[in-house]
Amino acid sequence: METYLILIIVTAVIIVSSIIYLARLKELKKQKKLKKEEKQTNRRDNFRLRVMIKNSIMEVLKVGSIDVNRNNYCEIEDISAGGAGIISYYDFPLKQQVYVRVHFYLNDEEFSLEGRIVRKIERINRSSFFYGIQFLNLSSSDEKRLVKEIFAMENQRRKIAIK
Repeated sequence: METYLILIIVTAVIIVSSIIYLARLKELKKQKKLKKEEKQTNRRDNFRLRVMIKNSIMEVLKVGSIDVNRNNYCEIEDISAGGAGIISYYDFPLKQQVYVRVHFYLNDEEFSLEGRIVRKIERINRSSFFYGIQFLNLSSSDEKRLVKEIFAMENQRRKIAIK
């Protein structure tokens, strides 16, 4: 009788522990799924506009702790209030922080914005590189001007596409 009672108690403990474990595992999977969905929906903080702005200038300010102050021509492939995607023929070493200032025109509006390179993609079969630049120290007036011009270009594209 005593053996059966111990066996029943042990079985009950195992069953309750298993239920608790499975419930916890299900909750962790649910949280992981929610985080993954959140990452996908919040991938960008700003609207990104595809453009092809040629003859822009990327002024390299610093590489690591070394002041450079060298200008390179580049093409801006996409732009947002948070940064830009740029094509350049210069191969920057990204083991160190690279700080730049990008000079360009958007809808006849001149911009000169500072940033740092946060991503580099080597373009296969081409001698150029794609750089993701995050704008830094963007004044509120520059940000407003930039957003205004980005949305003006997007609105113009939509009007053309509707016709």
